[in-house]
Amino acid sequence: MKTIWTSLKKHETLLIFILVIFIFGIITGLLFYFKQDSSLKETIVLSLTNLFKNNVFTIKNIFYHFIILIIIALTLFCFIGLPLLTIYIFFEGITLGFIIPLFFSLFKINAIWYFLVYFILVKFIFIFLLLLLFVKTINYLKTYIICLKKKNYDFIKNFKYIITLIALILINDVFVYFISNRLLILILG
Repeated sequence: MKTIWTSLKKHETLLIFILVIFIFGIITGLLFYFKQDSSLKETIVLSLTNLFKNNVFTIKNIFYHFIILIIIALTLFCFIGLPLLTIYIFFEGITLGFIIPLFFSLFKINAIWYFLVYFILVKFIFIFLLLLLFVKTINYLKTYIICLKKKNYDFIKNFKYIITLIALILINDVFVYFISNRLLILILG
């Protein structure tokens, strides 16, 4: 745990940068929700009335995360992966920003409780690992550029960190699918 904290302190400016992008995503999601036509908002709210009666996080989510993260990892070699990861984190912010007012429309006064339980069980670890992946991606690209100049393969060690983080994200997704879904249904259903 101490090494994670030290790593986070070491990369504080990178984390602040990506957190600002994430927060802009949340604000964009909020604005996007409020710009919707009222009939569309009502339709969305009606379709989600039994939200916590079924699995919130489906197998498709695991598949989508896997495909997106593999594309990001593979495009790191041509320097496109970092912008893709940044956009992905921004879109995760948009989804959270869109969900917050939806919860208030659905659950009124209990919205904060419902959102906190949902966020902790489904999104928190995922977003934390995405932020760590962003930091490791920056480290990887620095090493990759140096290795291209020196014509060696030392960047593979940093790429293994990226693959490990992607594996942790997918393990978290499986945990969310099998355990957190049931907890959400039990607690909020």
